[in-house]
Amino acid sequence: MESAASAAEGHRIRIRIGDQTVTATLNNSDAARDLVSMLPLSIQMRDHLRREKTGRIPKPLSERTQGSRTYEKGDLGYWRPGGNFVIFYRHDGLTIPSPGIVLLGRIDAGAEVFDIPGSVSVTVELVK
Repeated sequence: MESAASAAEGHRIRIRIGDQTVTATLNNSDAARDLVSMLPLSIQMRDHLRREKTGRIPKPLSERTQGSRTYEKGDLGYWRPGGNFVIFYRHDGLTIPSPGIVLLGRIDAGAEVFDIPGSVSVTVELVK
């Protein structure tokens, strides 16, 4: 199973929220490569459970990457049932319901910038 811990080998992305920017490193999963092929993206994200921001992306990512029932603050993921890109900004100790979250990578630092109430608009782009 691909994990966010193996992210050091993948593409680097930039996520902008308002006037703040964080960078992240994607893992080498099929799902992460599918996301890269869609960049740049603007995503309207809503707050979910005061631990994550979620927003629909234009098309599904690979189904070949196994889902995980656990996550850490700073993980980036894909929730298959809803077709949502997910940014975890807080860890609450709960597990992810089946089929789990497909881990795509990890924010290098600064996940707390997403810890704001309500919806936000983010831009995700490849770092060249």
